[in-house]
Amino acid sequence: MQFVPENELELSLVKAATDPAHRPQFYKDLCDADLFIIQHGEKPPESHERVTLEQGKTIQIQSIEHNGKPYIPIFSSISRLQRVISEEVAYLGVNALELMKFTQGADLLLNPGSDYGKEFTKNEIQSIIDGSIWGPPETYTQKAEAKVMLGQPKVYPQELTSVLSRFFKTRKQVKKAWVAHFHNPDDGLPPHTLIAIDVGDSYKEISNEMGMVINSINIPNPPVDIIPITNGGGLESYFLNRQKPFYTKKVLGLF
Repeated sequence: MQFVPENELELSLVKAATDPAHRPQFYKDLCDADLFIIQHGEKPPESHERVTLEQGKTIQIQSIEHNGKPYIPIFSSISRLQRVISEEVAYLGVNALELMKFTQGADLLLNPGSDYGKEFTKNEIQSIIDGSIWGPPETYTQKAEAKVMLGQPKVYPQELTSVLSRFFKTRKQVKKAWVAHFHNPDDGLPPHTLIAIDVGDSYKEISNEMGMVINSINIPNPPVDIIPITNGGGLESYFLNRQKPFYTKKVLGLF
């Protein structure tokens, strides 16, 4: 049966599955959405209503095996749940973030049997709960003056720049972005990709989300470093004075 999105979370799920540029937004949509779980040992509800779960209440949740591992099945809508059962069951709708908190330690499987779903590992769930999924990428500060080599990539990272361009269009803070091939002989690392972004005071937020997008892409010269364009000195002058950005925010003209 064709997967037709029934709510905002399912729309976001389909976008994230087909475009890595949407994945940061998917996690935000997920945390705001309600998910549905099958309650084991409970009678099917006679009516649909919202209730408050009391602190300390024990809930028995139906689990399944997937690829040889136990998972708790979770669903993005009641109809996704109904499509995988053959008889009436009790179910519970819970905010996704709260669900992850009280099932912490278990792996979750979103929409088993559906065309669009996702596995959530224990580590990924923990990073969503504690917010580290939005944490900063590894940072590096050059402590001494060093001569580095910059140039345009011999194998241009077309997928990387295309996906990032789509992502930047959803973030109004991004004014321009450049790509280069970077090598610092002193750090012991092979030449790799460098992305420079002009985002004003939003560097931390945007670079964190970029990390999530970049991790979903095959890159000719990994890893990918990110630097902010700030005062125009040092490495920044190479991008500002010698290279054309691969992304420039479009400004609508007024008349």
